[in-house]
Amino acid sequence: MDNKALFNIESAGYNKAEVERYVSTLKEEYKKVYEYAKSTEANNEKLKKICRALSEENKALKANGAVPAAPVAPAAPAAPASNAAAVEAAEKMSALIAALSKENEILKAKLN
Repeated sequence: MDNKALFNIESAGYNKAEVERYVSTLKEEYKKVYEYAKSTEANNEKLKKICRALSEENKALKANGAVPAAPVAPAAPAAPASNAAAVEAAEKMSALIAALSKENEILKAKLN
């Protein structure tokens, strides 16, 4: 964009008040993007931690599922569905983490 479209030109150059207002606006927008990137990164780390914990839990459930420790109760058929739900939830969280990571990288690229 041509600078003439952004600022009115006075006899000795650009209108300083308009330029300062524009720079101030840019600083405010940069701060918002920076804060958003930081919060996204923090959320991303939290989700990664949760995903790692769920992954370990899933591994433990799979390992324990091979050898039942107690007799199977009548409610046991519902357990595989809950395990499937846990696996599905973990997969969804993993996809969300991947999307947040990509968004985080895009925001970092925009900041640089």
